[in-house]
Amino acid sequence: MGNKVNQERLASVLGRAVLDEKFANALHSDPAGAAKNIGVHLSTDEIAAVKGIDAAKLTAASSSIRSNLGIRAVFDTQNQQQQARMD
Repeated sequence: MGNKVNQERLASVLGRAVLDEKFANALHSDPAGAAKNIGVHLSTDEIAAVKGIDAAKLTAASSSIRSNLGIRAVFDTQNQQQQARMD
């Protein structure tokens, strides 16, 4: 895989971070490892993009989204992993 940014892959990883606070923390400390744990391989450029995200702003936005979604937020991790693997 080259050093390019795949928007679907990033959206999958960031979407998971928005809905899963524990994953968001792991993504902040180790983007490649956290993504790998959900079956997603990030390129070097994608890792740099994730590291460039303001963690405090992501946390604040995520809390608001989770609060607004409440129990309606069902995260289908298996489907997300399959989608993220597709290029």
